[in-house]
Amino acid sequence: MFFFRRLPSAPDEIYSSCLASLHEGHALWYPEPHESGEPQIGDVGFIHRGAFIRLFNLDASAPEKKVVFWDPPFEITEPLPPGVLKIDRRRRPLVPAHYRSHGVESRQVYASADM
Repeated sequence: MFFFRRLPSAPDEIYSSCLASLHEGHALWYPEPHESGEPQIGDVGFIHRGAFIRLFNLDASAPEKKVVFWDPPFEITEPLPPGVLKIDRRRRPLVPAHYRSHGVESRQVYASADM
């Protein structure tokens, strides 16, 4: 029996699937920095509802990379502390849709054929 995977057709699905399949990253539908701070090289965190949430930075010697959002400061533990995966109070995420640069117009074309 053969199974065919449906190819993505919407631009947001194409972009997201291409990034993932090429191992080039994950599409963030909420690209603005979370309250935990702007992402830095060395950050460890997770993606939740299209946003990257910082837990800690591997470079403990750089004070500018320290994540001060967590009270008490996040410690590396197993399993994750309760409540970590539900910390995002922002509103209005960038929803998957058609986005274009300023000055680029979008037009819809309709056609029909009768026999």
